[in-house]
Order: sequence, then C-alpha cells, then structure tokens
Amino acid sequence: MLIFDFDGVLHDSRERAWRAYQTARSEMELWDLPDLAGPDELPQIYQGVLSQSLTRWIPYEAAELFWQRHAGLTDLTADEDGHGVMPDLVGVLGDLAGRAGYGIVTGSHGTTVERLLRRNLDEDAMPRVLLSRDEAGSKALKLQLMHRQYGATAYIGDTGSDIRHAHAADLEAVAVSYGYADVDDLTAAGPDLVLHTAAELASWCRVWHRGGHRNGLRRHDPDEPGPRPAIGGRA
Repeated sequence: MLIFDFDGVLHDSRERAWRAYQTARSEMELWDLPDLAGPDELPQIYQGVLSQSLTRWIPYEAAELFWQRHAGLTDLTADEDGHGVMPDLVGVLGDLAGRAGYGIVTGSHGTTVERLLRRNLDEDAMPRVLLSRDEAGSKALKLQLMHRQYGATAYIGDTGSDIRHAHAADLEAVAVSYGYADVDDLTAAGPDLVLHTAAELASWCRVWHRGGHRNGLRRHDPDEPGPRPAIGGRA
C-alpha cells in the first residue's frame, strides 16, 4: 500500500497556501516572518522539520498558532481552487484504488482534502484511508499506524519534514520536487528516491503497482525515461 501526502504531491495548492500565509502573517502581525512575493518563495518556509520551520523568526508557540490559522484559511478558500487532483495522477490513483488501495496522510483538514479529491475521482478511486490534522497524533505516528495496520511500504511527500516522518515510521521515503520544498532541502533529508514531475510520480506508481516494489526502490539509469536516480536506496 502506498501512502501520499496531499498538498504539493497530489494537489497543487501553492497559490492558496501563499495567500493564506500572507493573510495569517498580517492578521497576527508577525512581521518578523518573511514577506513572500509569491508561491515560488514558499521553499523559504518549508524547510527541515515543519513544526520548527518558523522558529528561525518567531517563538515555537507563535509558530504553532500560525500553522493552525494557516490551515483554517486554506480550508476556507478551498472552494476557490479551480482544480483538484493533478491530471497526470488521476488515472494512477484509480488503478491503485482497484488493487490494495492507497492512503493519504496530510496536515490539511480532512473535509478539505475530500472535497478536492472528489472533483476528479469517482467513489471507487477514493483513498482507502485518509488521516488528516483532524486526528490526534503526529504525522510519524499516523504513518506508523498505516505501516502496522495496512501494510504501507512507502510515503510520498514534498518536504524534508515528510521524508523524516517516513523514515521514523520505517517506510521508504519518496520525495517530489515540484511541491513546497526545494531539491536541496529534500536531498538533505535523505529520501530514497526523488521524482521531479507529477508524470514521473505516475510512472513510478505504475511500476510499483505491477510489482516492482518487491525489489525495493531500485536505482535507475539517468539516461532512461521515467523516475530519476534513487538517493540512498534501501532494499
């Protein structure tokens, strides 16, 4: 069973996240936080362990309140988003759902994620399990539950924090560089594999779906099409 993060992996919410960041920064008068000019500057914020990412500028307690408000704002503006699942990933999610199923573990609100998924997915293609910020516990604990209870083998995320949580749960960590963080931050977290587009992720999922996961995350020839080379692959 594969587990996905949602924002930045299955759904491009960067514009909405940037606007929520700017709004929360203004509402809470947290002027020590960077003033981001646009979504492309989000990697300044999404570095390292997410719970500590803002503590370079503000106290931890203020950062926790900021992220709570940020999640609320992104939830409130979800209906303004004109899209749901990234087009390259709609078909492969249906394929995965038809077999062992797939799961989502996300820091967003569950109702938001479900609304956005249903824009593109039929009921049969919806995730088998969805764990969000509405359930108690850290992301690492939720991934451990998915590993024990559902036989999850890998987590696909877009931040260094996601990679660290995956390894803490003894899962393979697949990073995508088209989300919230940049490649340097992802590489520093030690992912088993880095993919650079949603199309590459879809291709890798199809290989996994056909049984390629039985051999772990294998290194790829950089001259071959499809996924880029694995980083620190583990059998």
